[in-house]
Amino acid sequence: MLEITTCIIGTFGFSVLLKVSKQKLIFTTLGGALSAVISYFLAQSGKGIFTSTFFAMAAICIYSELLARIIKTPANVILLPSTIPLLPGGSLYYTLSCLIHSDKEKFAHYAKETILTGAGIALGAILVSILITFIIKLKQKLKSA
Repeated sequence: MLEITTCIIGTFGFSVLLKVSKQKLIFTTLGGALSAVISYFLAQSGKGIFTSTFFAMAAICIYSELLARIIKTPANVILLPSTIPLLPGGSLYYTLSCLIHSDKEKFAHYAKETILTGAGIALGAILVSILITFIIKLKQKLKSA
């Protein structure tokens, strides 16, 4: 639970640093909480780092797209701070530390973790983006028909 709490505080802090308006701070912080909770519980239930990151990223992409339409703001305003809990900062640090200290075994472990986390973030965002684009185009076709 401490991990989730620190992720929420971190998301709030990054939202302030990114100069998110005061009215939208609650939405970015809730997005960070959503991503932290989904990622944490999927990881704790035995899913891998890729799966937990992928589903957390997909969830916050959907959250930011829906919320963007409700509160009339760009989706990136909500999405970018909400991804902070998913970023592989720790594993990237340890990857580079192990590289510098020539610890090949730990380097391979942390490098794999960093790459899988990045891939989960990227593929989660891409999948939702394609899905949203498809839905918008389908809606436009139905309106013009």
